[in-house]
Amino acid sequence: MAEGPVHLHLDCPSGISGDMFLGACLDLGLPVLLLEEMVERLGLDGVELRVERAKRGGLAGVRFSVLRDGRPVEGADSEGASHRRLSTILRMIEESGLSAGVVERASALFRRLGEAEAQVHGVGLEEVHFHEVGADDSIVDLVGAAVALEHFGPVRVSSSTVVVGSGTVSTRHGVMPVPAPATALLLKGIPITSGGASGELTTPTGAVIVREFVEEFEPSATAAPRRIESYGIGLGSRELADRPNALRLQRVTPITSAGGPWRQVAVLECQVDDATGEAIGYAVESLLEAGALDVFATAIQMKKSRPGVAITVICRPEHSSELAERLLLETGSLGCRRTVVDRLEAERSISTVLTPFGEVRLKQATISGRSLGAAPEYEDVRRIAREQGVPFRDIYRAALRATAD
Repeated sequence: MAEGPVHLHLDCPSGISGDMFLGACLDLGLPVLLLEEMVERLGLDGVELRVERAKRGGLAGVRFSVLRDGRPVEGADSEGASHRRLSTILRMIEESGLSAGVVERASALFRRLGEAEAQVHGVGLEEVHFHEVGADDSIVDLVGAAVALEHFGPVRVSSSTVVVGSGTVSTRHGVMPVPAPATALLLKGIPITSGGASGELTTPTGAVIVREFVEEFEPSATAAPRRIESYGIGLGSRELADRPNALRLQRVTPITSAGGPWRQVAVLECQVDDATGEAIGYAVESLLEAGALDVFATAIQMKKSRPGVAITVICRPEHSSELAERLLLETGSLGCRRTVVDRLEAERSISTVLTPFGEVRLKQATISGRSLGAAPEYEDVRRIAREQGVPFRDIYRAALRATAD
């Protein structure tokens, strides 16, 4: 692989599932030993991994599958399926001894999935029982996805439009339209298409991987020139009539001019003079949670000398319509402006350093190969400070010293 920051791009012409994603990662260079160690740490006794070269529609790639006692585990109706509660799965992850970054990402994947299931079925998060996604294969797929992301350490993950299929799919709750309710909720705001294909092509595990990991979608994801350094192909479990059942994961390098890596963003702006400080604060939080890159409020003077607040939202162009609607709903403004501009973005990478207090992720930024500095991940420092009763700044300084060493 070429040196430098890692950018990953997903091509989903046949949808995405957890096993297809891991197959693509393995084909791209993820060591299977990392996944085998993960299975052992999770305490999944009797679970084995099968990695084999295969073909779908004439396209060669890696077929990844999970076995229990030598038999394939695929969903709720196979051996190894369990109706595990979210709390049980989170405890398995927390007690696994996997790195802090893997634990955090894997837990986030299952929490996001649990929130979708809870909303679909109208129950509290603590009442959610996972059926299909509580099986051994889904646990391996999602925790494995977190392991893969830590291994590659991408500064950005992008994706094509997600093909979901059409028709119906059989679930424990009966026959459901495609995409299934939880999948549809996870893909809310994400560009999707049926792709002219029948059946379920994107599963809940695939949908939550896209929701949690992908920052940018086509067309803006592929608008800038890029060079493919390598790619991996992950294969699905069945043959499709009109296309290879495959997911492609590309490792790409942006091709930039001397001026640096410019990328397009949308800037949304509105002014309000009748919202409370609490309402504005909530609007900012809501917009960030919905995918905005940045949100800030500025004190201004409006007509008739009324004090007011200007709210500015920076986002990817493909997210601008959804975020503009949320901006109006949360602030009560009657309209907002949208401008598409070029933004110079530094290259970012994440590494892990070992301190006397434990592992801390470190964010580093460069421009044209020159360092702009490094900063410990706030969430890691805060978590350790609370768990160990150590001053925040002691952990922060220890992480910076570990970087210098």
